[in-house]
Amino acid sequence: MGPFDFSVPPFDRLTETERDLLQNAADIAYFKAGERLTDPERPGDVLYVVMKGLVAERDGTDLLAVQGAGDCVGAMALVHGTRQPTCEAQEETIVHVLPRQLVLDLCRANPAFERFFAASLGDRLAAHAQAQQVRGMAGFMVAKVYEAYLHPPLRVPAAMTLREAALLMKEHHATSLLVDAPDGRVGVLSGSDLREAAFVREWPITTPVGECATFETVFIEADDFLFSAQVLMTRHGIRRLPVRREGQVTGVLEMIDLLGYMSSHAHLVAQRIDRATTLEDLAAAARALDPLLQGMSGSGVRLRDVARLVSDLSRKLQSKLFHLLAADALCASENGPGGCCLVVMGSEGRGEQLAKTDQDNALIVREGTDPERLRAVCQRFTEAMLGFGYPPCPGGMMVSNPAWAKSESAFRDDLLSWTTTPSETGFLNLAAFLDAEPVAGDADLLARLKNGVLERLRGNDAFLSLFARPILTFDTPIGFFHQLLVSRKGGAGGGLDIKKGGIFPIVHGVRALALEHGVAESNTFDRIDILRDRGALEPAVAADLSEALQALMGLRLAQRLGRPEAGAPGEALVRAETLTKTQHDALRDALLVVKRFKALLAHHFHLSAF
Repeated sequence: MGPFDFSVPPFDRLTETERDLLQNAADIAYFKAGERLTDPERPGDVLYVVMKGLVAERDGTDLLAVQGAGDCVGAMALVHGTRQPTCEAQEETIVHVLPRQLVLDLCRANPAFERFFAASLGDRLAAHAQAQQVRGMAGFMVAKVYEAYLHPPLRVPAAMTLREAALLMKEHHATSLLVDAPDGRVGVLSGSDLREAAFVREWPITTPVGECATFETVFIEADDFLFSAQVLMTRHGIRRLPVRREGQVTGVLEMIDLLGYMSSHAHLVAQRIDRATTLEDLAAAARALDPLLQGMSGSGVRLRDVARLVSDLSRKLQSKLFHLLAADALCASENGPGGCCLVVMGSEGRGEQLAKTDQDNALIVREGTDPERLRAVCQRFTEAMLGFGYPPCPGGMMVSNPAWAKSESAFRDDLLSWTTTPSETGFLNLAAFLDAEPVAGDADLLARLKNGVLERLRGNDAFLSLFARPILTFDTPIGFFHQLLVSRKGGAGGGLDIKKGGIFPIVHGVRALALEHGVAESNTFDRIDILRDRGALEPAVAADLSEALQALMGLRLAQRLGRPEAGAPGEALVRAETLTKTQHDALRDALLVVKRFKALLAHHFHLSAF
């Protein structure tokens, strides 16, 4: 008998001793197509684990699931004593056969093993995400010091005065200096050292820095593990380490940068944006977003939080860009140009951005402010974003398009038209606007428009049904037997369009429900939580939707990062042949959630009537 595959759940949770017991007790069975493994009249006395083939589980005529390689068959009846479903081989199938008593003994001895059999689709997706997070944290354990952000070493003589040191640190935005003593020692002078000398000890500003620097310096080598740096900082109660390579100090690692590496340098990008004074500075910050996303993928951070972080940084970038460009065109208030409101839409507006996606933005201009004054600013804004690596919106939803940069009253007229004269273009525009979030300027301009739409459409069931209908436009790529349906679009091997067939139905379906219930939030995960709290979604459905959306976003991100040749992100297909068994199962479970959600919405919005 061939070895049992312990790499797939839940058998990956067994100890070595438990694996030996299972391997010794397992048998192999063969079933022809159409042959039953179980039926309701027979008690569940074994657990089947599919090695090859497909098995359909049915309750009467209802298809419950289709199990493939690595999947368990008959688990619920075996473990929980429930009624056995009819399990039938759909093709030639080979299975491992595990005795009932062995499985029960393993469940009693291993709670993690037992929990697997009680899991819903959402639970399994959450477990998959948690496993990815644990693997991601392992990357930090083997990362080297030189891979983290190192501050350039600013070396000064011990004779430099406190005042000169303070001015130098301000000029270079530094938090510390390396002090060279006459005897060859290297010390560290931090900003807190300066403050203590000047304000606590009240030393004269002409005091040499050598008198307040710390010369019992702890160094770390550039090729040491980053984890070692964390241990050193903790052990010595310090917040920075000079980094050496071949005896020469090459930089300074600070505690905040070490923590920043664990969160993939997000704070460093934010600092670059905050400190930017030119378009060149912002361009450098924009370039840092790409390695940020690479680092965040598999870092152990939830995908919904990664997306929110990337979106927030992108919004921050655009806010700073708009302030730089609009300074001469508008009088800047404390919160930015107050005569208008720059908004972002699409995935960025929802806080679900995982790449430099198409520009989807608009400018709402306050009544009394001439939009023409800002035409040049809007054009330069779009051109700068192109230079930063953000593609143009194919539909022209950009501030450089006068249709998306105009007065509040003009937008109000558009919204009235989109909601009273339904059309495909109107639905697209309305969907984008419902996802809008303010970036710079007067946020009340956007809030008034969105609240007006929510009030106007309250109770308008006919419009809501039309608005929700696009969820049925694209087929979800999973078949009757729960197998993945691969499209041949895009070359040999084909792939699955999980954006259209998986992500879009969740995002737009939740958006339609949010519109129906007057939910003003734009983030899909937030909308799901609010709809659950209001009773518009069952808790189990809400949990499954959130986990499914995260799983689909994660798979799409992994495909983007692994296949740059795939072209524009929106056109990339997930290649089924590149998926691991765990990824394949996560995708299958996520698409099953999508399929059920579409059926729920079709019933709720009476979509079959169209």
